[in-house]
Amino acid sequence: MTEFRVASFSQNDEPIEDFFTLPLLVEGLTGDQAKAEAAGTRSLLASNNTYYRTADSRSFVAYRGDAPVGRLTAFHNRLLIDQHRRFGLVGLFACEDDVAAAQTLVRHASQWLAERDLDAIRGPMAGDIWHRWRFMRRGFDRPPFPGEPRQPAYYPELFTACGFAPVRTYSTKSITDLGAQLDLFSMADTLNAKRGYSFRGIDSDHWEDDLRHVYELCRHSFATNWSVTETTYEEFADIYNRWLRRIGADAIVLAIDPAGAVAGLGLSVVGPEDTLNIRTVAVLPHRSGFGLGQAIVAEHYRRAIAVGKRKVRHCLMGPNTPPQFWDHGLGRVTREYTMYERSVG
Repeated sequence: MTEFRVASFSQNDEPIEDFFTLPLLVEGLTGDQAKAEAAGTRSLLASNNTYYRTADSRSFVAYRGDAPVGRLTAFHNRLLIDQHRRFGLVGLFACEDDVAAAQTLVRHASQWLAERDLDAIRGPMAGDIWHRWRFMRRGFDRPPFPGEPRQPAYYPELFTACGFAPVRTYSTKSITDLGAQLDLFSMADTLNAKRGYSFRGIDSDHWEDDLRHVYELCRHSFATNWSVTETTYEEFADIYNRWLRRIGADAIVLAIDPAGAVAGLGLSVVGPEDTLNIRTVAVLPHRSGFGLGQAIVAEHYRRAIAVGKRKVRHCLMGPNTPPQFWDHGLGRVTREYTMYERSVG
């Protein structure tokens, strides 16, 4: 059996540079993709990241001889307590198609998490749901949309070989009859128009104010979702400032109540050119119950139809979330993504 050497570092240590080059080596990223991935990873693992007010991490690099062959980070997010179990997280996985290498990494991560009295491991999740998480399981034959989880197809098999079992599946649906789908939203759309709701994009002249609105909407709307933990505004802004400036202010639709307050949002991205991908829908909990989420999505559909889009995707939906049922059978599941768990021992 091949022997592997494993080196590691915490968020307070000098990082190992091989950790940041592995995705380029094993995942076939372009130079720009690798640069963006490394920048986001360095930011997450930096000691001054506000994430570490309530968390710790240990990152591992496996070597075959002098060659790095895999990496993994274990996270102890102290805010994550679920079903009376104490979960640790593993994420930032990158590895050659080598079961022994993956098992070596998981063994070291498990030991580190066990030392913190954790009894189960969830992944892949890079610290929390605000960073990279989930493996794609279906849809590799289609080009990725911006921000979609995408990795080598063999990663889920490596996780299974390491004792992980799938526990939750997310899906993306494609809609091609945009007019028919918009009609399905008509009741909610009309109701919220009568209630005095309107829509606007992010105000570039008041970017920070609107980014704060986006933060409050996401943290309150998603608070009870599976595996969600609190995040600081500083950490959220670091991620979403980069993301929103890259995709453009028009990507977000903000729902405005009759008093002028922001009550909901929908985030979408284009890719490919004829397709709108609806990534996020959030409504403040005390404003839900009147179909405002559907009305927000209807606004995205109107804009998509107006500029000649031919397809809309409802992206990364949890198995029991309301958007799963808004299409009434019009949608076709084209991509699936999975989360996994195993015991620490």
